[in-house]
Order: sequence, then structure tokens, then C-alpha cells
Amino acid sequence: MNVVTALLMNKKKIIKLFEVSKAFSADSAKTLDEMGIFNPEATFELLYDNVISATEDGKYYLNKA
Repeated sequence: MNVVTALLMNKKKIIKLFEVSKAFSADSAKTLDEMGIFNPEATFELLYDNVISATEDGKYYLNKA
């Protein structure tokens, strides 16, 4: 498995954790710990690509359009 494939798998797993946690808006946002994400660096690219958003109080949610 190459690095790109591994990164895509990680992104998909993280997105799945957001879906399972039902973190779809600022009102339902969760901390990374609450969702079982213990490597915050894994979310940087998702934030940059606007796949997820962060609230002012350190919670995150999946942008569903």
C-alpha cells in the first residue's frame, strides 16, 4: 500500500467516525476525543479542504452539503 492510499483510508475512517457520532452541525459538534480521534494531525487536511469545520470551543463537525 502506498502513502496516498493510506491517507485516503485514514480520511475515510475519520469521516465515518463523524457520521457515526452524528456530528453534522455546530450544534451537534463533538470533540475529537469524543469521536475516538486521537491524532489531531489527521484532521488538518480535512479542515483545509472544508470537509470538516471547527467551532470556537474546540469541537468539530462534518460539512454535509
